[in-house]
Amino acid sequence: MVTAVSRSFVSGTRMSLAARVALLGLVLFCEKFALNFLVDFNATEHATGLGRLVRDAQHIGFRFLVALAVSLALFAYARSDARWPVLNEAAREAPVRLKWLVLHALLLLPLLPLSYYMYGDRGAPLPFAFMAPLWAVFAAGAVVALVAGLAPVAVWKSAARTLGAVWLYAALAAAVAASAMQWSIALWRPTAAITFHAVYRLLIPLIPSLSADPGTLVLRSSRFAVEISDQCSGLEGAGLLLAFCAAWLLCFRREYYFPRALLLLPLGLALSFALNVLRIATLMLIGDAGYPQMAIYGFHSQAGWIAFNCIAGLIAFASRRSRWLNRVAREERRALAPAMVPALAAASASGASGVGGAVGTAGVTGAVGENPTAAYLLPFLLILGAGMIARALSSGFETLYVLRPLAAGLALVLYWPRLRRLHWSCSWRGPLVGVGIFVLWIGIGHLLTTPVGMAPALIAMPSMQRIAWLVVRIGAAVITVPMAEELAFRGYLLRRIESSDFEAVRFRSVGATALIFSAVAFGLEHGVLWLPGVIAGLAYAAVVMRTERFGEAVAAHATTNALLAVYVLLWGQWQLL
Repeated sequence: MVTAVSRSFVSGTRMSLAARVALLGLVLFCEKFALNFLVDFNATEHATGLGRLVRDAQHIGFRFLVALAVSLALFAYARSDARWPVLNEAAREAPVRLKWLVLHALLLLPLLPLSYYMYGDRGAPLPFAFMAPLWAVFAAGAVVALVAGLAPVAVWKSAARTLGAVWLYAALAAAVAASAMQWSIALWRPTAAITFHAVYRLLIPLIPSLSADPGTLVLRSSRFAVEISDQCSGLEGAGLLLAFCAAWLLCFRREYYFPRALLLLPLGLALSFALNVLRIATLMLIGDAGYPQMAIYGFHSQAGWIAFNCIAGLIAFASRRSRWLNRVAREERRALAPAMVPALAAASASGASGVGGAVGTAGVTGAVGENPTAAYLLPFLLILGAGMIARALSSGFETLYVLRPLAAGLALVLYWPRLRRLHWSCSWRGPLVGVGIFVLWIGIGHLLTTPVGMAPALIAMPSMQRIAWLVVRIGAAVITVPMAEELAFRGYLLRRIESSDFEAVRFRSVGATALIFSAVAFGLEHGVLWLPGVIAGLAYAAVVMRTERFGEAVAAHATTNALLAVYVLLWGQWQLL
């Protein structure tokens, strides 16, 4: 009986190589996350001697391995080797070996007590010098068993040979990335000093009472003071923007002219530094104007992300429309010029530039084509953008939460003529999946979070205002949020991974790679509750893939959120909402 089940499981697995790699990374990440609960991190911070050496080696080694995996994936994607599609198809026929997966699970078991006893005064039965190498042996064995279980060794060897010199490039990139945190700290202080002087010169004409202390990097007026710490140097934001620009150019490398497109990298860094100076100056102005709570708790926490999104959006938008940088923009302009001739001629003949111009422009736009991406992503993006603005204008509590559903609702109404093509009906399956995810969410949520009651600012509101805020919050969680997130993660991302013409992809034909990647992206969007988020993403995608009805995923999502809202209101577990 066991053999029959095993064969059924193995023969039913049709995962590509990319899906197996993604599953490998997801399993290892989840297991590492679970083992962290057993480690006494307070003891690791005060470790000395061999314990400190092992701790540092673990940290650096983990960063290196993560960076190596990401670098290998990016470089392999950029290389576009013709052998990868062949390997992917070969991997679909390779079995998943259950015996190796069982061995992997068995090798994990010794890691539980070893992780618990390794650090801290917990009465360890073995000396640290013996437990540390023992932990490394079992961990390495577990990884090898998992790799062997997900695909035969021959498949992995073929993939490794196909990568070729990419291994070397990825290893060098990973080594730089793993050590970047250490050497970049040395740049924080001098960069913070440069930022300090730039902000001071910018504010001198605006705040007459402004004084500066270069020793402590404190700017002070008669009503407010700001210390420009090392973390305010702007290096973190610059690094994030550099990563975005590099990833953008990598993904759209065939559209850009190189090496001139590389100018986007220093341009992004310069804009990031300039907006960081402007951010701190604005923070000082808000506090000096008599709104210190808004400056500290609202604007300070959100302005950095708003600035990053503005710069990233500007670079993406402008560079793809620059004929000097982008091939597609130049080709579209060349194709547009002949199409404009008959439109202008018709406008001149009619003698009415308004009507004739409108008709001509519409005809040209239709010829170039309509991009459906905005219809699926804009509702979700507007929720994020409105949330940033609402928090930036708050004093520690998002009083203006109503901006989120209003922004999403506007986008849904605007694009509804296109979105109505989706199958929005549902049966009992969607709500039933939603109930199951609700039960799982509160179970895992209590393990990952600390109980939090209703926000004091919400309690302090007048009763009618508090009720109105709750109605808006729950209404958004049940209506606009499920629609926007399902459009973005299931309607768009799930199918876009399969094909650039994602609207032509049937949900039932989506493969394991797209399913895993879209679920992980959905889970990461939920922060500390990423684990139930990933499972929810898998469940919502599964129900829409099973039924071919997009409404099933929306109904499941809405049911989960509605039950969570009731649970939070009745039992006060606000950390789960």
